[in-house]
Order: sequence, then structure tokens, then C-alpha cells
Amino acid sequence: MIETLKSVLVNLLNKFIPKNQNQILFDSLPDFSDNAKAFYEYIQNNNPQSSLRPVWVISDQQLLEKLSGSGIPAYDKHSFSGFYQFFRSKYIFTTNNTFLEFKSSRQVLVNLWHGMPLKTMGYAEDSKEPQIPHRSHDDNYILISTSNLMKNVLSSCFYADARKVHVTGQPRNDRIFSKKKSMENLTRLINQEKLLDKDVLDYQKIVLFAPTWRKWEGKVDGTLNPDLMNLDDYHDQKFTDFAHENNVLFLVKLHPFEEAHYSQIIADKEDMVLITSKMLQDNLFDLYDILGAVDILITDYSSIYFDFLLLDKPIIFIPTDLKEYEKARGFLFDPYDFWAPGPKALKFPDFLSELSRCIEDENYYQNERKIVNDIVNKYQDSNSSERLFNLVFNQIRP
Repeated sequence: MIETLKSVLVNLLNKFIPKNQNQILFDSLPDFSDNAKAFYEYIQNNNPQSSLRPVWVISDQQLLEKLSGSGIPAYDKHSFSGFYQFFRSKYIFTTNNTFLEFKSSRQVLVNLWHGMPLKTMGYAEDSKEPQIPHRSHDDNYILISTSNLMKNVLSSCFYADARKVHVTGQPRNDRIFSKKKSMENLTRLINQEKLLDKDVLDYQKIVLFAPTWRKWEGKVDGTLNPDLMNLDDYHDQKFTDFAHENNVLFLVKLHPFEEAHYSQIIADKEDMVLITSKMLQDNLFDLYDILGAVDILITDYSSIYFDFLLLDKPIIFIPTDLKEYEKARGFLFDPYDFWAPGPKALKFPDFLSELSRCIEDENYYQNERKIVNDIVNKYQDSNSSERLFNLVFNQIRP
């Protein structure tokens, strides 16, 4: 009852408080990241309309102080001042549909989301819990996607009018096309955090392992394995020797909930570093600030590979628990083998063999990658932020 009263009060206040027609509220999870961060930086760097006033709402107090100290207008998300900025903003850009239940008809909410889905979510999930429809049918709700296929998928997942879903591409992907800038960011991050004893540029290849998150208490249980990737016949010394002999740097990016579980295992390896969310946040980065420096991606069911396809670089899939994960979570696309355009490795010897092939031949599985990339990414350039800006502020439909 108390929560209901709070909701009613917030909606009433928002209905009557006048809006600043030039103010843009940015919100993301994690704070200051993903598509919201990328689009904010686009506005700041291009400044197409100097009258626009972008502001952030932040949950993390340490980051809030850091942003404010850097001259970025930021407010405590859970404070009165944070809600007041929400009340005053004409535009709201969010990666997690935050504030949707409180927005007024005079506000434009742009749902940037945080990646195109491979796994079931929202109304597409086989859930026994009743779903409450989002307030996503008014004229001032916008959801972005990367292709017509993803447009229809997101429309179903969010129970949204397909006419509200626009194909613009994701602003975060604009940054991955500059390998030079990405390498500069990665070098700065590793040097700042003292993660390596050698220069990043001395490595022949950079490999990123970015698996999907598994609920430790759920049906797909995370299990601490010395190889991290849960491959049969794993041999730690062979892995270490392979990395050294091939001059490969392994970057590992896990879900924040899993970082602590594997930090010690990774710390013991010479050519493997764990990139934590806090490291990125402390340097005002996110993963997409360094993704362009990666030569090979290793994943299982993380939809990050939909974005990595834009770079036309090798991807190795390690679906070691495919049947279990499909049963516990489910996929929006079937069959997995088609939608995952790269070699599949379930055993450690096969993994090393496929990784060797990818190091030697960046065109390995190129045709398969192109087919999927053309389906999931209509635009394969660095202009997604520009298209989004024109859509929202200039009413130019992409």
C-alpha cells in the first residue's frame, strides 16, 4: 500500500511540474555505461544543439562524486534532487526502462536497452508469474533496435507497439569501429590498474572471454572450475603454454556477481587479466570502450557477439551446457548452431585447435558470420548515435 501511494504521488507531481524542453535525463545500469553513456558522449562531442542540457542520475555515491568532479551534471538517483531532475526533463534516455511507470505524457522516454536479445526475456519468457503490461503504448515512447528482425523480437519481449520500435543501431557500437582508440583505452586501463608486467602492444592477439551470466542459485548452477570455461579435459599448464607460445593476451569480462568467484584463479595466470566492472567504472569506461581492440571473442550465449559481428572477426562458442541452459532460460532463436556463427568447442583440445585456427585465419567462418550479421545488424557503421539523434530531435525516421 505504501509503495502504491508513493507511485501515485510521484505520478501526480510529474503531471503538474513543468518540463524543461531542452533537458535530457540519462540513466543506465551499471551507472554511466552502455548505450546511455555512448549517446551522452555523442551529444557532448558533437553538440548539434547547444541548448540541450543533459544530466545524469547515479546510484553509486563514489561515481557520483567522480562525475561531479569531472564537470558532468549528475544527481543522486534516489534523492529528491534526482527525482526533481526527472520531473523537469522533457527527454529520458534509459538502458533498463527506468522511470517508465512514472513518466508523463509530456515526456519522451527512449528505451535504449542494453543489447539485442538472444535469450528469452520479458513477455517471451515461459514464466508462471503474471506479467504486468508496460506503459509503452503512448506516443512518446521509443524503443531502438538493430534490424527489422530485432524490431519484431523486442516488440514481443516488451509488449510494445512495433511502430514504437525504430531501427537505428546501438550507440555503444559506434565506439568499437576505432581500433586505435580502443587500444589506447585498453592500454590506459591496464596501466592504471597495474594488471600486466608487459605492454599490451607486445601481444600478437587479444582474446576476450565474455560468457553470459548464470544464476548461482538457479537451475543453471555456476561451478568453480580451474579453467573458467568448463571444458572437458582441461589442462592448466597447456593453457598457460599456449598463451605464452602464441603471444596471446586473454581478457576476461564476467558479470559483477561472478567476478569474486574467479578472481583468484585468473590472478594466478600470467597472460590472463580480469576486467572488473569497478575497474571500468573507476576509469569512466565500459566494455565497449575497449571492445574494438579485441581480435577474437569467446562466448557461450552472451548476445555481445551480435555486436562483435560488426567487426568481422572470429568468434568461438563454448556451449558446454547448451541443453541445460536452453531448458532453464530458453532462446529466442533456433537452431543455436546457425545463430552462433563460429566453431563450437566442448573439449579443451578442440578449443585450443579452434583458437589456433582463428589466430592463423581471421576469415575462418566469415561466410557464416556475414549471414547472421546481415540479419541482426541492418546498419554496419559508426553512425547509430546520429540516427538516434535525428529520430528523437529532428524527427528524421531512419
